[in-house]
Amino acid sequence: MGGKRILSDAQIDEMCALREKGWGTRRIAEHFTNAGTPISEGSVSWQCLVNGADAPPRLRGKSAQASAPYRRNGHLVRPYSADDDALLRILDMQGFPVATIARRLARKPNSIRGRLATLARKDARAEEAGYA
Repeated sequence: MGGKRILSDAQIDEMCALREKGWGTRRIAEHFTNAGTPISEGSVSWQCLVNGADAPPRLRGKSAQASAPYRRNGHLVRPYSADDDALLRILDMQGFPVATIARRLARKPNSIRGRLATLARKDARAEEAGYA
């Protein structure tokens, strides 16, 4: 699964700590690139997402959920609906593997991993704000 890792666990821990300290993804990518480990801003964003590292509340931008399909880098992106999210949560809580959930929702496994991480981040933010 996945390609060759370029980051050690220690580097991922450092990346997450910098993000939680308030560093932007571009600054973190530049930090690692300047230290000899070239990494893209998108990779930093992904690593922080799947490892639960979030920017401090004062630095978070507004996020909007698209409701209609759109194109990104030439690929069609189908936004998740509330029904998709509900089914995804149920299947995950029942312990189904990501690959099974992906087939059931007709999505790529990486999309499922990303959405689960996004939902976990939304839950954590709601809890942090006292809405949970």
